[in-house]
Amino acid sequence: MLKPSIVLASLMVLIFSCNQHPKPDAAYHSPAYGDSSKGRPRFTRDMVDNTRDPSCGMPLTAMIEDTLHYKGKIYGFCSDECRDEFRKNPEELAKAAVMKK
Repeated sequence: MLKPSIVLASLMVLIFSCNQHPKPDAAYHSPAYGDSSKGRPRFTRDMVDNTRDPSCGMPLTAMIEDTLHYKGKIYGFCSDECRDEFRKNPEELAKAAVMKK
């Protein structure tokens, strides 16, 4: 009577321990993308067409927090707030953007 209980308990431990897989870091699925909270840049200057944030004018030398595609160009932004500001008035802000040559 004791043996079936031990076998059943061992099987349950084995089943539950095999089901505990670590979740992959989705933000770091490719060498080009990272996680800025862990010190890895999400985007690089080579990935965007502008050199300054079109919303606030900040140089994109340190880090690009987000990007947005607009009329065939990829714009980089220093923050989500600047990206959202660009979405409100993309035509005017795109004209003011400093683009790479």
